[in-house]
Amino acid sequence: MPHKDKKSTLIRQWEMLGLLGSHWMKASEIVTRLEEFGHEVSVRTIQRDLKELSLIFPIELNDKNQRDYGWRWMKGAHLDIPGMNISEALAMRLVETHMKQMMPSSMLDALQGVFSQAKTRLEQAPKPSGWMNKVKVVQPNLALLPPEIDEATQDAIYKALLDNRRITAYYQSPWMEEAKEYKLNPLGLIMRGPVSYLVATAWDYEDLRLYAMHRFRQVDILDEESKTPEAFDLEKLISSGFAEFAKSGGAIHLVFLYDDSCATFLVETPLSEDQEISPSSEGWVKIRATVNDTWQLRWWLLSQGADIEVISPESLRNEIAEEISGAYGRYSKAKRKNF
Repeated sequence: MPHKDKKSTLIRQWEMLGLLGSHWMKASEIVTRLEEFGHEVSVRTIQRDLKELSLIFPIELNDKNQRDYGWRWMKGAHLDIPGMNISEALAMRLVETHMKQMMPSSMLDALQGVFSQAKTRLEQAPKPSGWMNKVKVVQPNLALLPPEIDEATQDAIYKALLDNRRITAYYQSPWMEEAKEYKLNPLGLIMRGPVSYLVATAWDYEDLRLYAMHRFRQVDILDEESKTPEAFDLEKLISSGFAEFAKSGGAIHLVFLYDDSCATFLVETPLSEDQEISPSSEGWVKIRATVNDTWQLRWWLLSQGADIEVISPESLRNEIAEEISGAYGRYSKAKRKNF
């Protein structure tokens, strides 16, 4: 057998071992899965391979159905196969491509071998499919380049977060000329688009704040346990709109008119579980939804331009009206000659 054919057979058999589990799997099902990975193989070949592999590995056969055998790992058997199939390799390549800037250097160093293995696995696929050219991630909003984060600072914050330790940090807010010293209790990390935020409390206060990772100038880990507010839950915090820069800190019942040509978008991707859409005047629909009162909500409403009119809450309607009026005032001035 040529060297290339031997290599292809070995890769196919390795993939096959990875597919087997604790439940019976028919040879025809294995064929289908292997075809997804680019292997052209018959049921008879799979049956022959598994019989040979069962002499080496703890695999058992269900031969009650002579036309389509079933195979599985024996009960209690454990085999750690140091490899990955096509789906796993693609997943790791996507992680490397789109989450690399969010990981601490120590984690990246530990994953370099896995990333390299994933790349090689995709390149060695029997039918090279150019996966990385066929799968792309596109942000739903304006694409922004990620800010630069000092690796040492990032690693220190991650370590403090994982070890549940307090930190002293010099942090520079966008409206401050110089960094200010804080003693923080790291509680969680929120990755919001290109920017990562540390959720923390300062000193002995219990009010939660977001600190942009790229604005930390220096971080030192203290030999003090981080203080966590009672009933702190990161998932519930995010659900409340905290990561969208909450304004009032509560939910509001939003009612607005929307151009019916745009309404399909909200039918397919609703604003909330209780969203209701009903006909209004010609060319418009009325939409009701319970949403978090956040700055993100205001930015979205303003981004809709003339296709939307907020009805209530009245306070929000007035805010949007003032913003639009201010923008109109800027644009209605005589054309600027000097910039």
